[in-house]
Amino acid sequence: MKNEDGMVKDERVTLSLPRRREGHVVGGDMGRGSVCGRWSLVRSPRWPISGLRSPVSVVAALLVVAGWALAQPAQPQAPVFNYYVWGQVRAPGAYNLGPSPDLLELLSAAGGPTEDANLRHVVLIRATTQQRVNINVKTMLFSGQIISLSPGDIVIVPSSAWYTVFRYLSVTTTLVSVATLIFTVMTWVAR
Repeated sequence: MKNEDGMVKDERVTLSLPRRREGHVVGGDMGRGSVCGRWSLVRSPRWPISGLRSPVSVVAALLVVAGWALAQPAQPQAPVFNYYVWGQVRAPGAYNLGPSPDLLELLSAAGGPTEDANLRHVVLIRATTQQRVNINVKTMLFSGQIISLSPGDIVIVPSSAWYTVFRYLSVTTTLVSVATLIFTVMTWVAR
């Protein structure tokens, strides 16, 4: 449709629920839209649906808007290959990486190890055999070794010894500070 300037104007149709007034359907502006049964069709630039005139086209448009796929063959679902990583990585959790990633791909997907990670004692638990394998990732990197994973495998990246020491040391210093404060207050009150 062309406007007064001779330019092509893209008019689209939107669906809006009609208001009811004493048993009558009150649609939108009758000059700009049309009433089709119980639905009011009003032109608007929001919907890319044009030319809705029959009740069948209105129902089809509603199904499309609601997310129903019309006459579309069912898509086969891709198999899910979950791998799990726990411990000292930036984003521990389950990852779907495809049929056969390696250990470094999983660690990279998890955001990489944190600065408190102990990469010399990474544990791999095989899903099929429940076997625990200790891996030195630093040695693996330097030697160029690749460790492939199977679906369901679990990788645990432990904390370094220093992380554990500093964690308990901070708790211990806090307790000692509180004990010193209590001892100081009791000594001051006893004077």
